[in-house]
Amino acid sequence: MRIDVVTVITGLSSEALEQRRRALARLASPGIETRLVVVSNGPASVESEAELLLAAPGILRAVVESAADGADGIVIWGGHDPALEAARELVDVPVIAPGMASMLLACSVAHRFGLLVQLEQVRRLAERQVDSLGLAARCAGVYSVETPVLELAGEAAYASVERAALDAVDAGADAVCFGCMAMAPHANRLQERLAARRPGALVIDPGSAAIRWLELLIGMGLCHSRRSHPAPPKPISLGQ
Repeated sequence: MRIDVVTVITGLSSEALEQRRRALARLASPGIETRLVVVSNGPASVESEAELLLAAPGILRAVVESAADGADGIVIWGGHDPALEAARELVDVPVIAPGMASMLLACSVAHRFGLLVQLEQVRRLAERQVDSLGLAARCAGVYSVETPVLELAGEAAYASVERAALDAVDAGADAVCFGCMAMAPHANRLQERLAARRPGALVIDPGSAAIRWLELLIGMGLCHSRRSHPAPPKPISLGQ
């Protein structure tokens, strides 16, 4: 089984790409091949509606190419699930994104979840994402850590991530999801801290949720429904 993981952003160094490849290999089950696919063009980070749209062409080209090259399933590696609906129209292998996977998984093990996002200005995008999944009643709120994407993975950002997570739990969340993949490196530490300070609260790692969910779909022979995601009625040119 081969899972291709499509990056959403550009400009990553060779060292950063290699770190991602190693991390993906750890997230997948033994024997699963993971391949990191770098988009040909796109924004350096996604923190606005404009950047979501700018990311889409590169994502769609990469998804189509991965499916044609033999991938059994594809993950779009972006917390806001960019271009997910469009990608599903274009290929006949399952396509998953971390936001959807983590929130649906949270709802399977907890009554309510809180969603952490990078900046206040993306709250509207996140709320719309929750609504589109039909999960508004299960969401205890969207909480900003007020840290730009390119700074989120660093040690200096952790305190803000933990503070937002505590706010979410105190507001009624039984599980915490990340609306930005740059927070994922904090997942294990945050789970340990919540276990001590808010016992019983869960942290859902979005990357692991997406890859393991995709493994399940592939293993069960499932793909997205063509009734929900019909193929375009005419050929679509995605450019170069």
